[in-house]
Amino acid sequence: MRNFFERLVWFLRPGASSGASSAPSSQASLAVDPVRPVGGQSVGGNRVEEDPSLPHVEDATDPELMRAVFQRHLRPLEGKEYEVRECEISFALHRRNVRFVAHYELRLGEVGGEREFDQLVTGVTYAGARTRLVGQELIQDQPIPPPTGPAQAFGSHFYVPELDMLAQGFPHDLRLPAVAVLTEGPPPELGEMLLARLGPGNWDVEAWKAETVRYRVDTRATLRLTMRAREAATGRTEERRYYAKVYRERERSEEAHRVARQLWETATGDRFAVGRPVAYLGKLKTLVQEELSGTSLDRVLRQEADATWAARKVARALAALHQSDVVVERRRGVREETGLLKRAAEDLRSAHPRLVPEVEEILDAAVAGLEEVPPSPTHGELRPWHMLLEGDRLSLLDLDTFAAGDPVSDAADLAFTLARTAAGRLHLRGERARAVARAFVGEYFDRVPEAWRARFPVRYAGIVLKKAAVLARQQAQDPPEGTESLLQEARDSLKGKIW
Repeated sequence: MRNFFERLVWFLRPGASSGASSAPSSQASLAVDPVRPVGGQSVGGNRVEEDPSLPHVEDATDPELMRAVFQRHLRPLEGKEYEVRECEISFALHRRNVRFVAHYELRLGEVGGEREFDQLVTGVTYAGARTRLVGQELIQDQPIPPPTGPAQAFGSHFYVPELDMLAQGFPHDLRLPAVAVLTEGPPPELGEMLLARLGPGNWDVEAWKAETVRYRVDTRATLRLTMRAREAATGRTEERRYYAKVYRERERSEEAHRVARQLWETATGDRFAVGRPVAYLGKLKTLVQEELSGTSLDRVLRQEADATWAARKVARALAALHQSDVVVERRRGVREETGLLKRAAEDLRSAHPRLVPEVEEILDAAVAGLEEVPPSPTHGELRPWHMLLEGDRLSLLDLDTFAAGDPVSDAADLAFTLARTAAGRLHLRGERARAVARAFVGEYFDRVPEAWRARFPVRYAGIVLKKAAVLARQQAQDPPEGTESLLQEARDSLKGKIW
């Protein structure tokens, strides 16, 4: 099997595919998120926590055991017998007392033959032995399309009683039925809307391709849709590309549609933009938007020797967004932020007891410094791979965490990413990453009310505390590499020594 980590994508990249060329034909290609901490042995060296409500997590994170499990459920494909030759866990998330989910990358091979291909199988387990009941309820709520391509090797879904696990062959996902539906082709409602956008004529869909840009089982997905249509009378062809965001909850999908439409209308002629909403499929909990053009900030940071100009462009666009009239029903206030900080502190205390005094000091100061302010539209998860630059305009991707809150939290989050994450992930030298972050912060606060700057040290310290907790959860060693330096950075921010 190809090294999975060579195929991870963190930003939109055309052409990512999960299947080998010898695989049975499929219209979907796959790109997923990286391994996340799970709870026994470990995935990627991460600690596995004990959880009585989910007693099988350790078994579910054992690749060899899971290979044997999937072998027992493997079906003949196109009249031929196959075997599971390899199993890699590419993503896992354990939420104590709630659920465990995982992505299993399988290498299937024909028995006695040379034919091989990859197939993603996902696993979901709900706390309290509720998995079978939840699965039955989901099946009753919606029609299940028959599996096609490599997914036929396992069927759309099956239950693993010894692990109390619902397993599903990608692209099937009972929480996200749109993934399988859109993989097969445009639903009639969507097809009609997309063809109508091509103008007068008798248009028909000639070709359809769905590529999975981002996917988390039982949670959300982003699909890149490419449609080629032909006009019957003239033979003229047109190709269009769209992005479909598939949501778990109907309320979230409806809110995403409303926010995207309002942002698109507000952003016209301004410094920021979002993909124009072209369709909302209520039954499938899916929002379809036009493709945006531009160069990702991620790429600019990699390629430009001096990317401070890009940081200033982003700052100007973000300031415009934060001072726009977009109305967002979802709120992110002091109460929610306090809960997140306390949870981060608890994770740090649990992972590294000797750091308790430093953690408590930062937590107390960060919580005390929070204040309720008039809410502004905020993105909630600004990352270089969520932003496209074109001229003076910044296009925003991934609006899943969009909410009304303190705009300074957005600025603090992105400043940390530029200064810290970019240095590691994009291999920027430390001083270069800091210069980019300082350019962003300076330009941003030149464009917003002066009173906002006073809140920045506290918000930045809170961001750093939460990042330190993520790092601590992923590390088994003590002393924790990097965690102590992050805590020192949080203390320095509270003292006004950084920005």
